[in-house]
Amino acid sequence: MPNASKKHEYKSFGGHGMDVGVNRADDLDKAILGELKDYGEVSVLDLGCGAGGQAVRMAAVGARVTALDKYDFSQQFLNHNIEFIQGDLRDLPKLLAERQFDFVICQRTLHYLRYSEALLLLRFLKQITKNKLYLSTTGIDSEIGNNYPAKENVVEDRFGKLQDFTQELFGITESVCLYSQAEFEQLLEDSGWQIEKCWQSAFGNIKAIGK
Repeated sequence: MPNASKKHEYKSFGGHGMDVGVNRADDLDKAILGELKDYGEVSVLDLGCGAGGQAVRMAAVGARVTALDKYDFSQQFLNHNIEFIQGDLRDLPKLLAERQFDFVICQRTLHYLRYSEALLLLRFLKQITKNKLYLSTTGIDSEIGNNYPAKENVVEDRFGKLQDFTQELFGITESVCLYSQAEFEQLLEDSGWQIEKCWQSAFGNIKAIGK
């Protein structure tokens, strides 16, 4: 008799959605893991790391990982050789003054910033990233984007809360800026990144690799 598949439990932290990465690696996670295996010991910055699922996976393949999140997940990293920093993405220039990283990954986090804030963040990341950026955001054509009140706003002014039933369904109670793939690509290009690859997942999320 085959073993029953393990049921994952996804928790929402502070109204910022489910921590998917703690239970599984998606295609973007696997892409950077494959690259890290080829490079060996390199420095990686994991922004919006949550409970550290991907940070631990990257450390396991030899990377020197710095993980950052708005919430205090320091206890999750006590048994791993991972540096944890508690802080807000908007304060990154202060938190990481004069530091550089070979790679940066930021999953399911950028949409909690206004477009103008995201632009500033990505410009800063371009300055401190030596190699590549692995980035994802929630797409406006995803299920989360259904009945999104700010959907018709131009992306520069698109920032607002989801409808109540959508907030409850996805655990997202904070305001968000959702993107089309074209808008996401333009954001990356305007912040100085050359897009190596950009795609939309089956769930409607937008993912990109920049250099």
